Amino acid sequence: MLDLGWQEFVMVAIVLVLVVGPKDMPRVLRSFTKYIGKMRSMARDFQNNIMEVANQDEFRAVKDALQDVKTSKIDALADFAEVKKIATESNNENTTNAENSMMDGVKPSKKTPPKKKPTPRKAAS
Repeated sequence: MLDLGWQEFVMVAIVLVLVVGPKDMPRVLRSFTKYIGKMRSMARDFQNNIMEVANQDEFRAVKDALQDVKTSKIDALADFAEVKKIATESNNENTTNAENSMMDGVKPSKKTPPKKKPTPRKAAS
């Protein structure tokens, strides 16, 4: 909560002894712990009241409705992912089928390209 180490506690104790004095120290510590206890009980009561309000039927209905919306969104996203996967697979299959059907009527050529005829050279005059 306050993130105090042992060095800080020693410093606070030394300052407290110097400011308050050793005679009045027990009375000051007693009143300090009394106020800390009151603050903790007030915080606990506040938290209990908030939890009581949150557990009322009206809020429970809203909470359930929000949970249903969240669940339906997750289901919709899962359905979308499944549809996307099916569409991708179908697209890949259609592409493969189209390539195969285009290649059905084409026979690979085993001929070698014709050789070029040498062009006659003109004699130098």
